[in-house]
Order: sequence, then structure tokens, then C-alpha cells
Amino acid sequence: MADLDNLNLPKTIGRYQVLRLLGSGAMGSVVLAEDPRIKRKVAIKLMKLDTVTTDADRHEHLMRFQREAEVSGLLNHPGIVAIYDVGEEEGYGPFLAMEYVPGKPLDGLMKEGAVLPNKEKLRIAAGLAEALDHAHAKGIVHRDVKPGNAMVGEDGRTKLMDFGIAKREDASLTQTGTFLGTPSYASPEQIREGTVDSRSDIFSFGVLVFELMSSQSPFPGTSINTILYRIVNEPPIEVQPPVLGMLPEGWRRVFDKVLAKRPEDRHATCTAFVRELLDVVVDLSKDDRRELLGLLKANGDSPIPEIRSTSFDETMVVARPEPRGSGRIWVAAAVVAALAVGGWFLLRGPKAARLQIDSQPAGAKVFVNDLAVGTTPMNQPLQAGDALRLELKGFRPLVYAFKPGEAPPIFPLDPIITEETIDSVPPGAAVVLDEKLLEGETPLKVRWNQGQAHRLTLTKEKLGYASDFAPGEIPGGRAFELKEATTAESRQEPPLDPNAPGTLKLAGAFGVRVKVDGKDMGDLAPGAKLSLPPGPHKVDLASGKHYYKDSRNLSVTAGQTAPLNLPALATLTVETFPGTGKVLVDGQDTGIESDGSSVKVAEGRHTITVRGPKGSRNETVEVKGDKGLKFPL
Repeated sequence: MADLDNLNLPKTIGRYQVLRLLGSGAMGSVVLAEDPRIKRKVAIKLMKLDTVTTDADRHEHLMRFQREAEVSGLLNHPGIVAIYDVGEEEGYGPFLAMEYVPGKPLDGLMKEGAVLPNKEKLRIAAGLAEALDHAHAKGIVHRDVKPGNAMVGEDGRTKLMDFGIAKREDASLTQTGTFLGTPSYASPEQIREGTVDSRSDIFSFGVLVFELMSSQSPFPGTSINTILYRIVNEPPIEVQPPVLGMLPEGWRRVFDKVLAKRPEDRHATCTAFVRELLDVVVDLSKDDRRELLGLLKANGDSPIPEIRSTSFDETMVVARPEPRGSGRIWVAAAVVAALAVGGWFLLRGPKAARLQIDSQPAGAKVFVNDLAVGTTPMNQPLQAGDALRLELKGFRPLVYAFKPGEAPPIFPLDPIITEETIDSVPPGAAVVLDEKLLEGETPLKVRWNQGQAHRLTLTKEKLGYASDFAPGEIPGGRAFELKEATTAESRQEPPLDPNAPGTLKLAGAFGVRVKVDGKDMGDLAPGAKLSLPPGPHKVDLASGKHYYKDSRNLSVTAGQTAPLNLPALATLTVETFPGTGKVLVDGQDTGIESDGSSVKVAEGRHTITVRGPKGSRNETVEVKGDKGLKFPL
């Protein structure tokens, strides 16, 4: 007990015998204790009295403790930490006795870089989704959904905790318009108005799952202002490289929906979001998929191991009428969804028909009721009303509601047509696209059919550039570096040995750090060559000096040299008024002030931040050529 004395903790709290300290936060501490009557271990949360300076604050803190106990009384779910008792210990203040569950907080696991397979990550997400949907069905909004408020047991199951500033329909503990929560996980409406409902929790849960699956934040930033701005105004970042075992197109579709700026555009429930996410996972067996879908059934009877709570954050309850028979509806919805996604093809009745699904062109991914089932051409059992979707890179998705006897023999896919700018370094090159000379010189706008492969050749005097583009690939505004001996007439022939190494040659005005397939290859100077075995490679490029970062999937041909093109450099000048501040590009300190000083950056999209003594300002700009920024600070 000497340790408790040193920590200024009591030996008993109420009738509970204190054993040891579990954790500490801004509002209080959590200790492990034992109920001597039934020999049950509990976690007890104590409020720190020294954080309370006024009688009003004391009253509010007491109300929050009482309100958390009341909210717990409304919730009865194995995925939510239960609260057993509430009281006050003389000299130490109010306390909550809650379920003690040994485990690790999810944020701790994520910070440790724990390597978990997709199945285990999705198990965690499914458990949290069920818990949140249970709370929402009771009219309770957590308001601070984040990894720190989730605990993970040894078998991977999770518990949601810290319903700390709950507000029921007859309470007004939290004022409308007051921002509470954690900035990185706040919803756009929570940031703008400070008002939330269950859809705000769904957004926060989407951010949590995005980080859990990709180890990246969807709205990164080095300051709170940057993070809040991106949440309100920008889409989630593109994950590079894509998450292993998940379809990149499906990933974007699912997270664009759950992280939509407008609440009405998001998934209706957290479990609906997880179910849709399961459809884009390709490295799960049928048994694993069935098991995860089973976790999404609204069933409160399955046992979950105990997990301890150590976090102190905010929640809110909003008034919402509970529909009659909601428990039966949740169970029925979960069972129907599980059958529809996990085993629908096993349960086809006599009305099902088999359809030969073919597309023009072939090779399209086929989804039935949002479940990936194969690629065209293929034979598939379908029932009237089944939603059929075909996706092929470079083509617009095709959606069709199946009607027996009316399905077309071939589904025609429409190519995506875009306007692309062909540019070169130096400019003024002649452009040959698919062996046809176009009118004009670079920079030149062209009509680009993404549904077909293209051959692009640029020439200017003795300089040239040539490259092949697969369907779905576009120039993307890049400026192609011209060099000698790369015209169509001087292309290299492949060697007799198909296993001979190929070469990548860095073409650009600055050097970069190169990683190939995750292996660090060191720094490459302009014109340097890199020998690689033939075949596809993932190449990561970075230059901290010029604020450049890119990831590409390239194919190396045996015996041939291909250019590794970098964007041009541009001079960026930043000036603010009436005061000046430190200039950062993409979160990196440039070492200059916003007094009209300049810095060299790689052309492309950058976020410029100026931090002054009275605040900061962010500007996201597209840099193409020398650019000057001038704005008030």
C-alpha cells in the first residue's frame, strides 16, 4: 500500500479495496479495486478535485459522473463497459465503479505498430459498430468515438467506453454550439455548429476504421487548424500504397460515403458501413467472412472478455424516440444482411435463374448486391431485382437491376473521356498520339479515351520522349522530360534473354530518395540509373528539400531503359500582411518568413501554412510554374 500513499490514493473507496493504479488522465485517475462482498475486481474512476476551482465546476463534474452512470443504465450490451456503482469518497471526490477488463486500448495497439491481419482489424471494427448502433438505438450519441475510447481483449474483441458527458432529453449538461471531442475524429457538423446526432458518431467511427486499416489519418495535419479545415472542406486522402487485401476502388467508394461532409449522405448505421467494407476485402476466406458477418448480428448474448477503462472523454445523449420492436427489427436486419452478403448464393430458391454475364470489353469485375463474385465472362445465379454492377478500369460503372428474360446478351461499357494536358520539359514539342501527329505543340490539350491503351511520343529537335499508357492511365498533368534517343524510331529492342535486368533513369531537375518494393535504394541524382529485374515494381519517390512525394506502379522491360520522370521545379514566393510568420510547405518548415521570401518546390499541389504570433493561415494551391502568394494574416 506504500505505492498508493506515494500516489496520494486512498486504500479504500466506498466498500472497495484499492489494489493499484491503472491509469491517469486530465479529469482523474482509474484504479483497480476489489468488491469484498462478491470478490469481483472493478475499475474505479476518481475525479481530480484539484482540477475543480469553483462550486459551479464542482457541480458540473458531479453531474457528469452521475450522468455517466445514468447512461450506463440505459445501455445493456456486451460491447460496452458496464458501470456498477456511483458514489463519493470523502477527501477524494466522486467515483464510478465499473467493469474491469484487462486488455489494451486500441490507440496503444495502433501506436505500437501492432501487425494485425485484416480479419482481426475487421473483428475490432465489427465489435465497435455493434456497440455504437446499440447506443444509437437508445438515443445516445457517444460524441467522442476514437481509438482511445476502445479497449481490445486478448481474443481481439472490443469494448466501447467513456460515456462521460451524457445528456438525455431531460438534461442540458452540454450547451448546443459547444465543441466537445477530439479534433482528428470530429465530424464536419460538430466542428461547424457543435451539434451532433448518431450520424456524427458514424463519421468519427469511419475515421477510426480508416486509421485502423491503413495506419494513416484520412485528414492529416501538423496543426489543429489544418486538421479541422481538411475535415470540413477536403475529401479523405488517397492511401498510398493501397491497403493490402482490399480493392482500391471499393475502398474509395466506402470511405467517401462514410466520411461524406453531409450527414444524410453517410451510411445509416455503423454496421451497414462495416458490411459494405467487408465487400471490398479480397483476402478473407468464406468462413472468415461468415464469422465477421455473424459478429454484426444484433445479439447481446455472446460473451466478451473483460477490458479495463482508462480514458476520460466526452459523450452526449440526444433525444430520439425509440421505435417499437426495435430489437426484433435490428436482429432481422442483421440476419437478412448476413444472408444477403455472406451466403446468398447458397440459398437461391426455385425462382433463381442463371445468367451468362458478359461485357464489352471483357474482364470487368462483377458485383451482385455489392458482393464481388468474379469477372466477365461468367455464369451467375440471379433473382429478379438483384442489383448487378460491372466495374472496369477506364470505364464508367454499369448498374443493372436483373429482370429474368430481359437481360442483354452483352453489357456495353462506356469509356471515360477526359481532357488531358500533354506537357514537356522543355515545352514546344510535337505530339504524336497513337501514331497520329496532332496539331500544335506542348503544352497541348487532347481528348483522352481512358478505355483504351495509348502510345504517346514527344519530339523536339534531337530530344524526345515515348511512353505506353494502359487503359485507365492518364498523363495527369505531368510534364514529360525530353531527352535524346527516346523517339519512336530509336526505341530499344528487348534482349534475347527475357530475364535480363531493365533500367530506370531519373529524369528531372532534382534528386530524390527512392524505394523499390519497400526496399530503400538510397538517393538518386538527376540522370542516375537504377537496375531492376524485369516485371512490375512499386516505386516510392521523395524529396524533403523540394517538398515532393509520389508513389508509382511501374513495369520494367528486360534490357530496356525507361525514364523516371519528375515534375519541374518552381519558385514559390509568400507574402502576408500586415504581419509575417514562418512558412511551411505540406507541414515542413521551409526556413523562410512570409516577407516576400522565396523557396523552390516541386510543381504540383501543396498546402502552404503561415504561422505568425497572432495565428496561422493555410492555403492549398496548385503550383505550375513560378507562383506568388499574398494574403492577410
